[in-house]
Amino acid sequence: MRAITYIASILFFTFFGKVVLGQGLFDNYLGSFTFEDLPDMPAAVGDSVSLGYAGMFAGVHEDVLILAGGANFPDKAPWKGGTKHFSQHVYVLEKSPGGYRWVEGLDLKLPFPVAYGTSISTPKGLLCIGGNNQNATFKKVFLLKWDPVIRQVELQYLPDLPLALSNSTGGLVGASAYLAGGEGEVVSDAFFRMDLDQDKLRWERLPSWPGKPRSHAVSAVQNNGMNDCFFLFGGRRLQETGVSELYADAFCYDPQKEGWKKISSIQDEQGNPLTLSAGTAAAQGAGQIVFYGGVRGDTFNELERYGAALSEVVDTLARQELIQKRDILMENHPGFDRDIQVYHTITDSWHTMGRLPFTVPVTTTAVPWGGEVILPSGEISPGVRTASIHGVGFKKEGAFGWVNYTVLGLYLGSLVLMGVLISGKQHSTEDFFKASGRVPWWAAGISIFGTQLSAITFMAIPAKTFATDWTLFFLLMTIIIVAPIIIGVFLPFFRRLNITTAYEYLELRYNRSVRLIGSLIYVGLQLGRLGIVLLLPSLALTVVTGIDVSMCILIMGLLSIVYTVLGGIEAVIWTDVIQVVVLLGGALICLGFVFYEIHESPAELMSIVMDNQKGKIFDMRMDFTGTSFWVVLIGGIAANIVQYGSDQTVVQRYLTTKDEKAAANGIATGALMALPSALIFFSMGTALYLFYKLHPAELSPAVQNTDSIFPFYIVTQLPTGISGLLIAAVFAAAMSSLDSSMNSVATVVTTDFYQKWFPKDTTGKNTLGFARWVTVIVGVFGTGFALVMASLGLPSLWDQFNMIIGLFAGGLGGIFLIGMLSDSVNGKGALLGLLCSALVQVAVKYGSDLSIHLYALTGLVSAMGMTYIGSFFFTDKRDIDGLTIHSLGNKKGKQVNKTLEKA
Repeated sequence: MRAITYIASILFFTFFGKVVLGQGLFDNYLGSFTFEDLPDMPAAVGDSVSLGYAGMFAGVHEDVLILAGGANFPDKAPWKGGTKHFSQHVYVLEKSPGGYRWVEGLDLKLPFPVAYGTSISTPKGLLCIGGNNQNATFKKVFLLKWDPVIRQVELQYLPDLPLALSNSTGGLVGASAYLAGGEGEVVSDAFFRMDLDQDKLRWERLPSWPGKPRSHAVSAVQNNGMNDCFFLFGGRRLQETGVSELYADAFCYDPQKEGWKKISSIQDEQGNPLTLSAGTAAAQGAGQIVFYGGVRGDTFNELERYGAALSEVVDTLARQELIQKRDILMENHPGFDRDIQVYHTITDSWHTMGRLPFTVPVTTTAVPWGGEVILPSGEISPGVRTASIHGVGFKKEGAFGWVNYTVLGLYLGSLVLMGVLISGKQHSTEDFFKASGRVPWWAAGISIFGTQLSAITFMAIPAKTFATDWTLFFLLMTIIIVAPIIIGVFLPFFRRLNITTAYEYLELRYNRSVRLIGSLIYVGLQLGRLGIVLLLPSLALTVVTGIDVSMCILIMGLLSIVYTVLGGIEAVIWTDVIQVVVLLGGALICLGFVFYEIHESPAELMSIVMDNQKGKIFDMRMDFTGTSFWVVLIGGIAANIVQYGSDQTVVQRYLTTKDEKAAANGIATGALMALPSALIFFSMGTALYLFYKLHPAELSPAVQNTDSIFPFYIVTQLPTGISGLLIAAVFAAAMSSLDSSMNSVATVVTTDFYQKWFPKDTTGKNTLGFARWVTVIVGVFGTGFALVMASLGLPSLWDQFNMIIGLFAGGLGGIFLIGMLSDSVNGKGALLGLLCSALVQVAVKYGSDLSIHLYALTGLVSAMGMTYIGSFFFTDKRDIDGLTIHSLGNKKGKQVNKTLEKA
C-alpha cells in the first residue's frame, strides 16, 4: 500500500507542477480559428499551371482527400469571351510524414465532364450526385472509393436520382444521404433520402421544407441536442427577369420526427437578416455550425441585372456602355464575404466569430478532415478560380491558471489526507466494509444521496436540460415515492439478518448459486459503470484546461485508489459528504452568477423559456419510446427500487449506522435531498440555455460535447478560485462514484467469494489485506476502462449510464423483490427468472423502440414474473421462516443470521 501511495503522490505532484508552472492568472477564453495552406492543386496533364475549379466533387474516404470534376475558364475570362471547360480529372491528396502530397499515376477519370454536383463523404466512399456540363444536367449518382492497397480511385454506380439536378446541397445523417433543392428544368424544392445500408438502394422523396424552392443553398448535419438533424440555409432562385431572389431563411429536418421546422434566419450581430448562397458550412463542436463565407448577393444581383439588360438592349452604344460597366465590376470584384458566421442548433442563435484571412472560395464543399475543415479550390470571384487548398482548424486559448490549479490540487489532496487520517481506524473487515457502525445517520443519508448524485448528475442533467427540457425532472423525484418501500420492505432484511453484502440474503432465501450469480452480475455492472463515471469529468477537464484526457483519468483513478484503500467505507462516506456540500453549494452560486449576468426581466426570460418549450415538464402522451411522463414515472420507480433495493453500493450505506432506525433516517434524508437538488440542477440547465441564447458569442466551438457545457460556463464565467473549486468538486464527485464502486466490489468479492474459499482466517488479517488488493485491482481496471472509452465518442453519457444500469440490473432487483414478497418462489425459479429476464432485456434493446428509462422496469417485472411462474415447476423444501415479509417478525427470523454462519 505504501508503494501505491508513493506512486500516486509522484504522479499527483508531477501533474500539478507541470500544469501550474508557467500559467498566469486565468483569462477566460473562447478559442480562435487557425488557418493552414495545403499544397495547391496540381496542373492537369498538358497544362503549365493549375487554375483550380469551381463546383468540384470533394470529400474524404480512407483518410485521403478526393477532388473530381469541376469547371473553369482556361483560355480567358468569361467577360472577355472565354469558354467554360468542364473537367473529368480526379485528384487525391494524402497525408505524408512531411505534411501532404498529391498522389501521382491515377488511372481513373470521371465517365463524363461534370461540375456543380453534390458531394457527401461517407464511410463507403465519396458520394457524387448530379451536376451538369455545357450539354446536360445529370441524374447520375456514383461513389468514388480510395483503395489504399492498389492506391487507386474506384468508381461504383448507385441508383440515379428521380430527376436531373445540379447545384443541390446534401449531407449524411447516420447511414442516410439527404439531398435538397437544386436546378433542373426548374429550380427545385425536391428533398430526397437514400439509406446506404439497405441491400436494395433507392431514392425516397420526402416532404419539402416550408419555404420556397431554391438552389445553391448551404447545408450541414449537426446534433440538435437530441439527435443529428439536417439543416438547410439560404440559397437563391433565378426569376424570369434573369435576377435571382436571394434567401436568408433556414430550416431543420429532424429524421426522428420526420418533419421540418423553421429556425432563425441567417443574421448579423444586430439581428438583421443576411442572404447567403453558394457558401460552405460544417458542423463544429457541440451543436454549432460554422459558415465559411459565401455570396451575400448585392454584387451578384447587380451583375445579373447587367446580364438581363444586355439581353434586351439593341442599341450598340447603350450595349457597349453596359458591357464596359459590367467588365469594370468584374475586374474589380471585391470577392465574396469573408465573415465566419456561427449558428448554434440548441439555442437557435447566430453570431460572427472573426474573418477568413484568405480570398474566400464559393461553389466548393467544406470537407472535415482530421481536426480541420478543408476548403478546396473553388470560385473566388465571378469567372476566377483558385488552385489553393485551405485548412481551417480551431484551437482553445487561455489556461486554467495557477490559482485554479492550486485550489484543485488542495481539494484533491485533502481527500487523500482524509484517507490517511481514517486509515488508523481500519483494523478489520468490519471497519473496512461497515465502519463498525460509527457513521451518523445524516452522513450516511448524504452519502446515499451523493452516491446517486455523482459527476453524472452535476454535469449531465444541466446539459440534458440545456439541450432539451424538464421532462426528466420526475425521474429524480421518484426516489421520494420509493423510499417508504425501501424502508418498509428491504431495509429490515439487510439490518436484521446482520449481513455484509446484499447478496447474502439471496443465499438465505434461495441458495448459494443464486447468491454467487447475483454477486457476479453486480460486479460486472460496476466494472462497466466505472469507465463512464471517470470519463465524463475527464472530458470536461480536457475542455476547460486543455490537459490530455488520459492524464485526467489517471490522476483521478490513482487518487481514488489511494484513499479508498487506506480509509475504506468510512473515507468513502465522508468524502461523499464533502462533495455533496460543495456540488450543491457551487450549483447555487452558478445560478446566482447566471441571473446576475442576464439583464432581461423575469417576464422576458419566461417568455423565451415558454416560446422555446424549455420549461416543458409534463409530456402526457401515451408514448413509451421517449420521455413521456408515464415513462419517467414508471421507469424511475423501477430504477430506484432496483438501485436502492439490490445495489450493494447503496445497501452498504444502510449497514454503516448503529441501528435500523438510524439507517431508515439516512434513507429518508437521501430521498428528501432529491427535490432541492433536482430543482437546482434542472434550473441550472435552463439558466445556461438563457445565458447562451442571449449571449451567443460566449459559447465556443471549443465545447466538443454538450455534457461539458456546465464546466465550460464555470471556467469561462466564474471568478478565478471559485471556478477551480467547482471543477475540483466535479472531479471529487467522479472519484466518489469510483471509490464507492471499488469498496463495494471489494466487499462483495471478499465476503461472497474469498471468505467461502478461505474460512479459516480467524484473525481477519489476511481477509483485510485481500480486500485492499481487490480495491486496487478494481480501481486499476476502472481507470483502464475509462482510458479505452475515451476514444468511443458517446453522444450522451447519462443516457449510456441509464442504459447499462437499466438493461442488466433490473433482473437482479426482481429476484430480490419477489423473494421478499412471496413464500412461493424458490432458487431454481430465481435462476430461471434471471435467465428469462436477460433474454427479455436483449429483445427489448434490439427488437423494440422502448425508452431506455423503461429497461429497469422490463427487467424487474420479467424477473419477478418468470421467477414466480418458474418456481411452480420445481420443489424446494428450504426453511424460509423470517426471510419474507410474511414471517420477518418471527422469533426465528431474528435468529436467522445463525443459519448464514452455518451456510
